[in-house]
Amino acid sequence: YIVHEVYADRGISGKSIKKRPALIKLLEDAQNKLFDVVIVWKTNRLARNILDLLKIVEVFDQNYISFRSYTENHETETSQGKLQFHMLAAIAEFERNTISENVKMGMLARAREGKWNGGRVLGYDLVDISTQGDKRKHTKLVINEKEAKIVKRIFELYLAGNGYKAIANRVNKEGHCGKKGKPFSISTIKTILENPVYVGMIRYDVRRNWTDKRRGDINPNPILQKGQHEPIISQLDWEKAQHILKERSNKPNRVHGGTFP
Repeated sequence: YIVHEVYADRGISGKSIKKRPALIKLLEDAQNKLFDVVIVWKTNRLARNILDLLKIVEVFDQNYISFRSYTENHETETSQGKLQFHMLAAIAEFERNTISENVKMGMLARAREGKWNGGRVLGYDLVDISTQGDKRKHTKLVINEKEAKIVKRIFELYLAGNGYKAIANRVNKEGHCGKKGKPFSISTIKTILENPVYVGMIRYDVRRNWTDKRRGDINPNPILQKGQHEPIISQLDWEKAQHILKERSNKPNRVHGGTFP
């Protein structure tokens, strides 16, 4: 063969086509008939979702491009080859789902032990506590004193009777910034006030099937466990803030007088 191009999405999950620039380019070049054969090391390197895999191979077929797997003896030009290919595609998706389930089980176990599974959070630094020989990276939340003052200020303003917008305006005017250096928004203030991590708790599995259903699938009984990190807010202030949140959420919107809405 004369190699036209090597398309490689290194370090990117094979779950979705959308987040794989090299695969997108491969499909564009296939539409333009820039090559005759596509060779992969293994079928699951192309895609791990059976529907995606079948769609990709259909694009190849429509453009008279052959598809080959170097380590698996199959082709897609015959009925027998297609059957074998479909079986391998189903196995690849099964393997991916099994890995995903195992990872989730591990993360649920960590959350029940009070360990942090999330990413960066305002008020804390993620400190690597992995020991030599650990296959996985282990991290712990350690208070960032500068950011912790901002979190305390937000709770202080809320307990003083200020709303989300007023708090956002106030902390922004005072020159405070979020974790990424951006000014505070109303939604960020609300998220901080509702996050039990600041009272020393770990909350996990609030939204299930996040990658598939985004915000739709809310878990009514998420894990809530005492964490292995130091709290920033006292239990008393946390309970006061949650009481105000609950009270305000039940209030109807104000009816404004006047001609215009």
